[in-house]
Amino acid sequence: MTTKAPPSQPAAHVETDETGRALRSPPDLGTGQHRSALVNVTNVCNLSCKHCFVFRDENPKDARDKIDDVTLLHQLRVLRDRHGIEFMLFMGGEPMIRRDVVLEGMKLFPMSAIVTNGTYGIPSVPGRIVTVSLDGPEAPNDAIRGEGVFQKVKEAIHARDPDDGTVVLIQMAVTHANESGLEEFVEAVRDWPIDGLTFTFYVPTRDDRTDLVWKDLRERDPVVERLIALKRSHPGLIKSNIGALELMLSDVALRYTGERGEPCRVRNTLPLFIGRGGEFERPFCCYGNDVDCARCGAYGVFNTAYHQMQDRREPMLQG
Repeated sequence: MTTKAPPSQPAAHVETDETGRALRSPPDLGTGQHRSALVNVTNVCNLSCKHCFVFRDENPKDARDKIDDVTLLHQLRVLRDRHGIEFMLFMGGEPMIRRDVVLEGMKLFPMSAIVTNGTYGIPSVPGRIVTVSLDGPEAPNDAIRGEGVFQKVKEAIHARDPDDGTVVLIQMAVTHANESGLEEFVEAVRDWPIDGLTFTFYVPTRDDRTDLVWKDLRERDPVVERLIALKRSHPGLIKSNIGALELMLSDVALRYTGERGEPCRVRNTLPLFIGRGGEFERPFCCYGNDVDCARCGAYGVFNTAYHQMQDRREPMLQG
């Protein structure tokens, strides 16, 4: 009696690049679904901003750790399908150092945006958002970002085609060191060809003793109140909403951040940093591994909480 051989199993499909080289799959980052994600496409930046959370000691940030273009795009496709990612925020380092791969990567997601320092020009991405970072009027901005940066960004914004369909926002990261320039900054950029201004507040580390941080949330409250007043004076220009800003005040803020991020609504965002050997790593939160949640100033945390309290789905537009 002859025994029938079992049917052969189809070979597993392995994606390859144009040379036939097998593409490396992304690491296992869990099985959760993440509607929003962010990706640091490079650990290289042409600036050394004093408040940058990416380049803190506890975070993966070595410029030698790289993922080539083809592998990066492949892994973003895999992660998109694995985790249900609908919105991707492209960051760095400075993402426009890898302009081509960013522009290709944006096509992979229904919604996407870029955060850039603006010194490589403003990319044209009709229907998408480009957030340009500036941290106050010229003197305090350049003290944080480098001499001449304010004027270089101003020139880039004025050189762009304002009718190309790209939504261009300027975002200021407010710190204890630059808070005095808040009102002057709004006046300085209000007539630029932009679609609006956004604001976020400094996110300190747990042992942060720099001049960037307020000693506690109560000390920060007057600055939040000043921003609320500016929003009332410039409702069309300033996109940060009053409801979210009010959640940042010291009497309620910990309800939305906790001491260690327990109730944080943005913790479901998937952060992708490039770690050792060119492998994606997932830090504790979007701002890295050593954040002080109890003093968190990330506008996105409070904006997400506000919109979910209003029972509205709000895409992650800023950090």
